[in-house]
Amino acid sequence: MVAIGFLRWFLNLQREEIQLFFYARGTDISTGEISALSEEFLLRFYILHKKHNSRMKSLFTENEGMILHLDGTGEAGDEIVFTAEEGITNIKIDAQIIPSESKKYIKPFLQTLKNSIGTPIVIIRDMSKNIKDAAYEIYPNTQQLICHYHFVSNLGKLIFKDEYEVFRKTIVKTRVLGELVSLKQKVVAIDSFHNIISKAECKWVALAIEYTLWPREQPSGFPFVLPYFEIMKRVTEIKNLVKKIIEWNAEQNLAVNIILDLFDNVEYLAQADDIKTHFFRIEKCWKWFMEVRRILEVHRHLKDEGRFEDPKLSADIKIGLNDLISKIISEIDKKDKKIDNISKIIIEECTEHWEELTAEIKDHKGNEVRIVRHNGIVENNHRWSRMHTRRRTGRSRTTNDMGKYGALTAILSNLENEIYVQEVMGDIKDFVYELASIAEDELEVARNLIKPYHNDFLVSSDTKRINLLNEFVTILEHSDKKNKVNVEKWLVNLEKANPLLTP
Repeated sequence: MVAIGFLRWFLNLQREEIQLFFYARGTDISTGEISALSEEFLLRFYILHKKHNSRMKSLFTENEGMILHLDGTGEAGDEIVFTAEEGITNIKIDAQIIPSESKKYIKPFLQTLKNSIGTPIVIIRDMSKNIKDAAYEIYPNTQQLICHYHFVSNLGKLIFKDEYEVFRKTIVKTRVLGELVSLKQKVVAIDSFHNIISKAECKWVALAIEYTLWPREQPSGFPFVLPYFEIMKRVTEIKNLVKKIIEWNAEQNLAVNIILDLFDNVEYLAQADDIKTHFFRIEKCWKWFMEVRRILEVHRHLKDEGRFEDPKLSADIKIGLNDLISKIISEIDKKDKKIDNISKIIIEECTEHWEELTAEIKDHKGNEVRIVRHNGIVENNHRWSRMHTRRRTGRSRTTNDMGKYGALTAILSNLENEIYVQEVMGDIKDFVYELASIAEDELEVARNLIKPYHNDFLVSSDTKRINLLNEFVTILEHSDKKNKVNVEKWLVNLEKANPLLTP
């Protein structure tokens, strides 16, 4: 079981790969048994984890208080993996699958957490009113902060939603980007050149178009990434470079039509008045937005490995935001109502959430604690889990597997946390023995953590469904003393038509 658990959940091997692994060592095992044992491994580890609540509580107390990050992650329409993570140690204290971020689901989770771990010195959450209200009811005297990542994300959407969409449509409407795609295809198709310079310049054009359009090919990251804004910045770069090539060609009495075609396209985009107006607005607001990100330490990749400095003190955040607000006020363009409105949004949002963004956090001794004020680590953990789940199950079953095991794998990932292994599980001398010692009744209770697949079918074969439907109606229509026996046979046939119950 332990071997299969590590192969399945840490090396992300598919069931058939594990089956082959064991077969090569002289052991026959079915894929169904592999599923059952890998699932049991998750359950037993979760129980073992919960048995160490007292050690986690002691660890957090030694650190002069628990920083409690609360966050729910999931795809639109799916159930939520709601996770409680401690901010100093990055230990995932508990996780549950809940239907939604409703207060009625969050409160019991937090109450259980309070009973086992105690009260945190601060809670960091997203901007959800449900989480806020549930946390205040369970921890009425605990300070709450807004996750900086969620605040900045929400601010970016408010700033750019309308203006950026108009800007994007204005660029698309010119059809110049389509012309650039066609020009690249035309260049690539050329197989004969007058000389080496012509060949090189044609290749240069293809590369320049590829560079210009690349932001459009990247996954959407709005509002942290504005692809068409980036395209226009690259258009300006390419325009300046291609001008230099044209000037050099003129001195050499050369005329490469492809170069001129490229210049005409980028020049059209760069000089269009409506595009320039929107670009100027977004450029100005983007600088303000990036300044907010810098002050609140919301980097593009919110991972601990990228942090070389301690988190900012409360006073530093307050000074930074105050300076930015003063700067925005001095730069407001009253002639441009759009920029004026956006500047007001930034100032109003920062002012409204001032205390939740900048409050000073003190430990049990009254000393200020430098804390990471975002839940980006939890978000990254969810994406990490999805990536590994896809490797184990394939693309089509990723969402189902996350829904079924997301909470359990979140807790299991603690084994990759050095602090957790040493400080929480440090008393374990024999890991296999500890897992094997868990009682069956404890397992039965823990099985409630495994959610059934949303899309489980009663019958996997579509052609068999209508046959079974007709068969049951026929049984009823020919009711006799044997009817009960026939119905029982029908139920057996229905069960046999099920897909594999385990993934």
